[in-house]
Amino acid sequence: MKVSALNLFLLIFLATLTGCTGSEEDSVEAETYTGEFKILALHGGGDSPEGLMGQPGMQDLMSDLPEFEFFFADAPDHDSMCEQCWYADPPGGKGEPNEDRTWADISIEYLDGIVQEYGPFYGILGYSQGCPMATVYIANSNTSFEKAFLFNGYLPTTHSGLNDTINEVAPLDVDALIFGGDNDVFIFGVEELEGVYQEPTIIISSTADHHLPSSDDETYGDVLAFFRQGTNGTL
Repeated sequence: MKVSALNLFLLIFLATLTGCTGSEEDSVEAETYTGEFKILALHGGGDSPEGLMGQPGMQDLMSDLPEFEFFFADAPDHDSMCEQCWYADPPGGKGEPNEDRTWADISIEYLDGIVQEYGPFYGILGYSQGCPMATVYIANSNTSFEKAFLFNGYLPTTHSGLNDTINEVAPLDVDALIFGGDNDVFIFGVEELEGVYQEPTIIISSTADHHLPSSDDETYGDVLAFFRQGTNGTL
């Protein structure tokens, strides 16, 4: 497990949330901050915790939701050509579905360790490949989340083994937000994900591409409202 790296990414996040300027006093404030609602965030395939954290939409959420703490996990190393991926492509390529139900076990075990050491988590957030990984984890783990926040994602349809496990336990009893952008090549993933969650909230931006909605997006207020529903927030 990349525990040391995760600690670093968490502290970087906390520093941005508290307005850290690098001073010793600000560093202490960063280390002692804890949000009331902790979210486990999964980056996209080939991306990194810093990449997800640095998206304008993610920065806006972190700024506008001080009651939430976002913990950015880092995909574990796999013996594959795909670095920073939660699971590798099928051995025969995407044209040959992979029936191996254990294909994502390394990441499932890794996330179990993160939950054990840093949890409990109120919710799980996935971006791009982080969405199928979050869905795979919910379907294969005893860990429960109040909410799932799925941005620009899809199901692992090229991995029939992983998909079969999801479909067997669907509909997943998690309050899920499924976000898609009309200009995103993965917009089809909204319908895929909608089919395996119980009564999800669907939000489609007419302007967004393959990224989280930023504060100037037409749907941003609805995204904030979903985060705060059930948390005694102001919305």
